[in-house]
Amino acid sequence: MIRAQKVLWNDSDNEWRILISKQTSLDAILIFYKERREFLRPARKFELEIEEVENGYEIILPLELVLQHSLEDRETKWHFFGKQKKQETLLKVTEPLSSEMVSASDALHNFKFDFAEGILTFLSQPKPFKTTLQHFSFDEKKLQLDIAVSSEYSLDGLDAVFWLKRRSRPELYNFFEQRKAFPSGKVENGHVQVSLPTDIFSEEFLVDETNYIDPFIELRSKWTGSKLAHIETNSGAMEIIPQKFLLEEPFKTSLESYVTGSKRLSFYYRKELRKLVKLTSFKERQDIFSFGFEVQKNFSPVEFVLKRRDPKFSTFEYLEETIQPITKKFRSYTVKLSKKTLYPLRTYQLDEKWDGFIRTKEGLDLPIFVSDEIEFDSKFDLVNEGKYRAQLMKNGMGNLTVRFALAPTVKQEPKKLVVMGTCFSRNAFNTSPYFNPDYKSFFNVQFTQTHTSLISATTPAYSGEIPFDKYADTFTATEFGNVKDDFRKDFFQRLEAAQPDYFLIDLYPDAIRPIIWLDDKSAITGSYILEGSPLFDAIPCKEILDHSDDEAFYQIWKKHADEFLAKLMEIIPEERIILNKGGFTYKYYDENQKVATYQNKMAIQKAQLLWDRLNNYFLSVAPNVRVIDLSNKGYIGDFYYPFGHSFSHFESGYYKDFLKEMIYIDQTNSFRD
Repeated sequence: MIRAQKVLWNDSDNEWRILISKQTSLDAILIFYKERREFLRPARKFELEIEEVENGYEIILPLELVLQHSLEDRETKWHFFGKQKKQETLLKVTEPLSSEMVSASDALHNFKFDFAEGILTFLSQPKPFKTTLQHFSFDEKKLQLDIAVSSEYSLDGLDAVFWLKRRSRPELYNFFEQRKAFPSGKVENGHVQVSLPTDIFSEEFLVDETNYIDPFIELRSKWTGSKLAHIETNSGAMEIIPQKFLLEEPFKTSLESYVTGSKRLSFYYRKELRKLVKLTSFKERQDIFSFGFEVQKNFSPVEFVLKRRDPKFSTFEYLEETIQPITKKFRSYTVKLSKKTLYPLRTYQLDEKWDGFIRTKEGLDLPIFVSDEIEFDSKFDLVNEGKYRAQLMKNGMGNLTVRFALAPTVKQEPKKLVVMGTCFSRNAFNTSPYFNPDYKSFFNVQFTQTHTSLISATTPAYSGEIPFDKYADTFTATEFGNVKDDFRKDFFQRLEAAQPDYFLIDLYPDAIRPIIWLDDKSAITGSYILEGSPLFDAIPCKEILDHSDDEAFYQIWKKHADEFLAKLMEIIPEERIILNKGGFTYKYYDENQKVATYQNKMAIQKAQLLWDRLNNYFLSVAPNVRVIDLSNKGYIGDFYYPFGHSFSHFESGYYKDFLKEMIYIDQTNSFRD
């Protein structure tokens, strides 16, 4: 056992010295912390210098080290361990030691020791501060803010940075995607002055129809940055904040400043494209839908576009489209859609809606408003030689939508199956009563690649040594095999050897788990299985790609998804791939079978938003894969789930319904064969 006997702060050298007994044999002393955000990360470790003194050894902890590496937005809890003949031992204390809080004048943290439970602990605590808007000026050209920054300590001289961050969705106000930072000088007399052109609200923020942009202030020392602070509003500024105006660039957009319910400054950034195109006539002939429409002046229509709605949490996005030519008349335009080729893909995802647009030479896609004079029949028409049904409709925004449904034929054959994913997909193929005791009558699972991200699957095996054997007894046999599968990188070889009839995949590992880069080339998935083992801290870790910035993750992930799908479709046809869209639950039946809500609902919703985007991109690259989507069937979690309830585990009916969907896909496959 290693015990600290005294802690001293050396002000002249900016370091702490920790005295330990000379009776202790030491090879090295390290300081470390483990950070938990959406997952527990591998420990960050730093070796400390040791000096031999008269009464023992002194461990030297430099202030500069903890200034550079402490977390910016939360307390960092550091611990110490000593290495003794390949054994690692936590540094402890017999009783609380005398120590003082240290606060460097140019730092954004306070530092102190803690001795809870007899463990020597070093705490880095961010210094709190508050930002309040004093003056606000906003027009089509410029945004000007005078922001008071207050704290118990002096902030003058620190660098200030103004941030704009787009919320993932309005209701997910703690999570953001697109973001930009703008240096804004130094704090002077407790104030930050921001003066920026309005075009800082660039087109990259214009993702959805309405986008919520929150501003923040960050303070920076020469060591670290601070936690980003919302800009609070006082009663005087609140009255002048609400403003709205149209922008010249991007064309047909508006910007509006407002005060949130929490009395903070925020902005709406909108596309203003409604009713610029109006459907004026509609005729249906035996094999043709014919539309006539008018377009406002200053636009030059070039194409008619149908775009498929792909769900994205509480909204949707468009990644798949089909284009038809238009004909110009004297004051209007027409387009004719053939029923024989109306549905553009070779396979169908249940209950698709495609929205109509007119694409202009100016680069805009304008929704087609359906005037009150136009009425559509509620019937479905057979299209694509009877393989599908189509219904024309006026959507909730008053615009043109085409709804597609399948006209299936029936065929039944048991099939060979390979699964890549998690319990969302694999547990439907479990013979226990909670799941599907008779699933083997329909499917034979060749193998399962569990908890492997697409990024991991498309990187080479690590060339160095991984101490699997040393930590084998920290896993069950199944867990150990699953972890080694992720490291081995032979998924495509195994898939090719299996020659399955279907390949089933869910993207849970990509949506919620981190990627651990072992070196410049090789990455593995930071699965909950690996996270729960000491092996997690023993593997090399060059870099972590997590979900603190989902947009950055998404851009990197897309490149690996492209590579994964290209390799996959060399082995198995697109129509034999099944994407399980998965999806989390926010509620569950508790032990008394009453409905309860998971406490971390917003974090779950944020993860769901990314999962939707990953699903949508997967389908944009491989639009003819089959899809299982049970998100609209109302299933929730269950306290009595056999492997422990969580927002990833559902009541029994979910898995029985899932197997029915698999059987349906197999039976309706004949119309393409």
